[in-house]
Amino acid sequence: MKSLIFAFAFLTIATVGFSQTDNDLKGPAAKNYKPWQQEDKAPAIKVYTSETATKLQGPSAKNKKTWELETKNYQETALVTTRPRVTGPKAKNAKVWSN
Repeated sequence: MKSLIFAFAFLTIATVGFSQTDNDLKGPAAKNYKPWQQEDKAPAIKVYTSETATKLQGPSAKNKKTWELETKNYQETALVTTRPRVTGPKAKNAKVWSN
């Protein structure tokens, strides 16, 4: 039991000790500190883009006719529920997560 308490105390102290970044600023430097200008130590993220898509730019994008665009076929889906819709004062206490 004693070792369990010591382990818990050690983990608590370690968590609190390493949870905050080390910032020793005091006075006006702390007041004027801008965290968004701090250099981030995270690695750069690679972003992959597809260049096959054609985008309209400039006057052709401004003058395009929306009704002349290529039509895409979409399948319409409907949500079917078996629960009745609760209205009125009962809606205030309705539990939506239970059926």
